[in-house]
Amino acid sequence: MNHTRVTSYHHFFRTLILLGFSSYIVALTKSDSLQLYIAPRMMIYVKMASVFLYIIACFQGFMALRAYSGKPVDCDCNQPAPLLTLRNVGAYGLLVLPLMIGFLLPDTALNSAMVAAKGMNLSAATTSVTTPHAESYDLPSFPKPASSSQTLRASQPEAAQTAQPESDVEQLFKSPDEWNEDFAKMGVILYKKDRILVQPDIYMEILSTIDLFKDNFIGKEIELTGFVYREEDKMRTDQIVVGRFAVSCCSADASPYGVLVEFPTAQNFPQDRWVKVTGTIQNGHYNGNDIFKIKATQIEKIEAPSSPYVYPNFEPLTILK
Repeated sequence: MNHTRVTSYHHFFRTLILLGFSSYIVALTKSDSLQLYIAPRMMIYVKMASVFLYIIACFQGFMALRAYSGKPVDCDCNQPAPLLTLRNVGAYGLLVLPLMIGFLLPDTALNSAMVAAKGMNLSAATTSVTTPHAESYDLPSFPKPASSSQTLRASQPEAAQTAQPESDVEQLFKSPDEWNEDFAKMGVILYKKDRILVQPDIYMEILSTIDLFKDNFIGKEIELTGFVYREEDKMRTDQIVVGRFAVSCCSADASPYGVLVEFPTAQNFPQDRWVKVTGTIQNGHYNGNDIFKIKATQIEKIEAPSSPYVYPNFEPLTILK
């Protein structure tokens, strides 16, 4: 086999691989599945990459045709193409294998199997509280707000908060440092609402605010959506965790965050079932840690959202109204 023919085969294989990756990105985009792997702010770069991969593939194809016809593009700047040995086939195989996996396996969102591996974080604003025997993945620790004699505490855990003058409400959410100022402002807004709706766009920010100032929210009505997670033989039959995966860049850095929910028939909701929970915020304890929990009054089964993950929002006050 002459050298030019070997060179054409190498360029041909590279063309197919590059076209495969470019086509895979296009297929994920058309099926709206790209969001299962990449955060929205990174999608534009991945889409641009598919265009560049296509351009490079076209150039490799051109070089393959030229080499096959006996007129290779030769700039005297590269080494001769090696023979198609087992080592070369293995090297190309390392690129083809993930491509085949991507095309052949279904595109699915992360689920409770990943939670079992990483551990469910039940404290969004502080060092993670994970389910037993699971590895802990933490958000940066946010300092707790300084205690104040004006901090409102319900006389009974189940009691709803009474209306407070606006000046008193702001005092309840005084932040000791600049880092927590936005959380304090969000706390004031959330406190004034009859029901706290945990919006997906600011999911982590709302949970962090409640966690930081949870004494002020005891008895407050709350509503959130997420998938069900349960650690068998570790939780009571009336307990489940409702959570979501928080993604910063891609699914590889996803971390599960959720809230402990108590409901008499909680055992009727299987793992990974998406639900909408309505209830009141209460103090709770899990695995030796103080957390907030939801005493549910209603749990409703819902369809999984088209965008199941949540992402950091650096301007949460523009969304929360």
